[in-house]
Amino acid sequence: MTAEPLLDLASRPVPTTVEEFAACDESDLEIMVPWTGPGIDPETGALRAPLPDTYVVATSGGWPKPNAMEVATELNRVLLEELWGREGLIAATFAISQKCWMSSRALAVWEDEDALTGFLQSEGHMNAVRKTKNLAYAWEGTRWVSHSPTLPTFDEVRARLAQQRRNK
Repeated sequence: MTAEPLLDLASRPVPTTVEEFAACDESDLEIMVPWTGPGIDPETGALRAPLPDTYVVATSGGWPKPNAMEVATELNRVLLEELWGREGLIAATFAISQKCWMSSRALAVWEDEDALTGFLQSEGHMNAVRKTKNLAYAWEGTRWVSHSPTLPTFDEVRARLAQQRRNK
């Protein structure tokens, strides 16, 4: 982690809305956890088999407060344990942008809506959501059904979240 982006953040006023946070530059988005999970070959990082004809994509992203990093790291550990053990998960990836207020991005592919709902309603996830409300400046997420033969990208995530914000 370089000091420069963090110093730049300290000199800028903190955004006050999701729209303001989302408008920042994520050109430095760094994949912290590449695509992994039951559907990914750990040696090659490629899909083990073609994606199903229909599957669910879920994403969430947020902007953690500077003093929340230690607690957020522990919450992420608990969430990852829950995530990797969930039936119906195909794959997930995670990224961070230092320039964009340390934005944290999660992107997961699920066999179906029931599998995603099982994870979202799990005790570990619900506990993390309750705690995250006090740890983040803002948080947003969305999901969609996909028929694409390729894994979604964070560019697609940004476009879908922007569309969701416009539709509110």
